[in-house]
Amino acid sequence: MYTLYLSLGVALFVALVPLVFGVGIGWTFLPGMILGVLAFVWTNRRVAKRVEAVTQAADAEMAALQGLAQRPGKNTAAAMGNRFDRAVELLKRGFMFEKWQIGVSTMLNARIGTLLFTKWLVMQQVPDAKPKGSGLADAIPYLERARLKGRKAQLLQALWPAWAMLAVAYYKGRKDLDGAVRVLEDAVKVAKKQGMLWSLYAWILWKEERLDDAIAVLARGKDAAADDKNLAENLTALQNRKKMNMRGYGEQWYQFGLERPKMAGMQPQMGHPRMRGGARRR
Repeated sequence: MYTLYLSLGVALFVALVPLVFGVGIGWTFLPGMILGVLAFVWTNRRVAKRVEAVTQAADAEMAALQGLAQRPGKNTAAAMGNRFDRAVELLKRGFMFEKWQIGVSTMLNARIGTLLFTKWLVMQQVPDAKPKGSGLADAIPYLERARLKGRKAQLLQALWPAWAMLAVAYYKGRKDLDGAVRVLEDAVKVAKKQGMLWSLYAWILWKEERLDDAIAVLARGKDAAADDKNLAENLTALQNRKKMNMRGYGEQWYQFGLERPKMAGMQPQMGHPRMRGGARRR
């Protein structure tokens, strides 16, 4: 990370260069450390503001897209597609900072993948839409690069909606149930408190007629996310050989494209709200 290298360079310069002129290390070590830390904080904040500007510009495009969706007219499909493409291009500009701050690359990949996934989902519902690219296949590479494990995943677990979308893309796009299960299993180990993630996992298994596996997932989720009443209700439903009901999650459920809302005019959210801010910084 360039920010760390820069701060170390400042610290070493301040601590070591005066030694050439006969100044003792006891006089230079502490100032060097202080200036190194200050350089790290200052540079990190500068980079964070630049990345935030990029994400805010992309958010503005999505806000304009929401307006188009609410007031459809002539050439609405083309205009919406252009807004999605513009937002993606804006986010890609942020990659110039990926070596300056830890987590930037992962966050940007997650957001781009989420936008491309949402584009695929939304454009299916727009009359006369002719989206460019191959739909879900466009989102998968970015979502894969946002997939994390271990400590990094723990620190950036707010990206769980992107991991869920990757699982859905495997399931619906590649018809790869095993791949989807692997992604979801890794995700629930990290984002244990996210009831909808557990429910999505179980829903896919239930749809594939793996009832016992779906019940086991809901039971695990009920223990991990005890505040989510939907887990308990769906667990009881499956145990009684009834259907799962995901409507309790509202609009957030429909952003994953596994079911369509029954209410006319209801649109999936443009990305999960926890994905709209910057990545957690370290």
